Amino acid sequence: PEAVYNVAIEVQAYDREGLLRDVTTVLANESVNVTGVNTFTDSQEHTAMMTILMEVNSLDALGKVLARVRQLPNVIDANRKRDA
Repeated sequence: PEAVYNVAIEVQAYDREGLLRDVTTVLANESVNVTGVNTFTDSQEHTAMMTILMEVNSLDALGKVLARVRQLPNVIDANRKRDA
């Protein structure tokens, strides 16, 4: 059986219609199992911050997912969330 790693990523983006759909489509296309999503929007700054909990089978898979999410329109950045 494959090893599975639970990771959290943060996605910062300019808010727009369909943003969450586009991000989750990337995750589905990469066969990532999403276990949780929190999205917060700042209406004054027109930005969105997403925290996505997911399962990946390797660091390479995580890197590929992050690279694809960063390529989406309006995405400012996407990174692995580190516990402080």
